[in-house]
Amino acid sequence: MPKLNTGTLAIDYELRGEGPPLLMINGFRRSRVVWLEGVLQPLAERFQLILMDNRGTGNSDKPQDGYSIEAFADDCAGVIAGLGLPAAHVFGVSMGGMIAQRLATRHPQKVRGLALGCTNCGRGGSIAPEKRIGELLRLMPNDTMDAREVARRQEEVYYMPGFRQSQRDLIEGMFDLVNQNPTPLHAVKGHLKAVDAFEACADLPQIKAPTLVITGDGDPLIPPENSRLIAGRIPGAQLVVLPDASHFFP
Repeated sequence: MPKLNTGTLAIDYELRGEGPPLLMINGFRRSRVVWLEGVLQPLAERFQLILMDNRGTGNSDKPQDGYSIEAFADDCAGVIAGLGLPAAHVFGVSMGGMIAQRLATRHPQKVRGLALGCTNCGRGGSIAPEKRIGELLRLMPNDTMDAREVARRQEEVYYMPGFRQSQRDLIEGMFDLVNQNPTPLHAVKGHLKAVDAFEACADLPQIKAPTLVITGDGDPLIPPENSRLIAGRIPGAQLVVLPDASHFFP
C-alpha cells in the first residue's frame, strides 16, 4: 500500500470508491482494517474513501513518542495535502472523533464536512463512563492474560449483549484480523496518553463545517450524553442516536 510523508513520519493509506473525498479516521489502537465491509461499500458508492492507519497502527510509522490528538490531526491534514486535495469530508469514530474535532479547529480549511461518531470533547466537560468500564478499556496483556483474553473481557465495552451472542464468528474474526499486525504496546500507551490529555469542549463553537454527530444509545464507554453535548456546542450540528447500538456502532 502507498504511504505519504506528512512531515514527521509516514502514514499508510488506501483509496477506494469515487466521488468527493471522505477521510475515515479510526479510534484507539485500531488500524483501518477494522472498518467493516457493510460500512465501506455503501460509502464508496458516494465518496472516494481515504482509509488511513493512524500513527502507531497498521503499516504507518510507530514512533516511540509524539502521540497527541494534535499530532494525529496534523497527520490527517498532511494526508489530505499529500493527496493534492484542498479539503475533504471527515468521519472519525471514538478517538478518531477526537482527532476529527481537532482537525476541524486546527486545520479548518481542510474540512468540508464533519461526522463525529461515539466520541467526546475531552477533559473540559465530558461525561465519563463507569469506573469499571474505564478500567476494562485499559487492560493490557500480561503473564496471566493473553491478548485474546483481554479482547474478550473488553467486549462489553464495545458491543451490545445480543450482538456478542449472535456474532461470535465476526468478533473472533475481527480479533484475528487486527492481530495479524498488532499495535505495539508503546503505541497503545501513547494513544491512551493522547486521549487522557485531549481537551476541546471549549473549542467546539469554532467548528464551521456542517457537522453530523452519531452515537449508540447503549454506549457504555462514551455515554451518548457526550454526543448531545457536542451537537449542542457546534453551530448547526445534527444529532443521530442509533437505537440498540453500543460503542462499535458501525
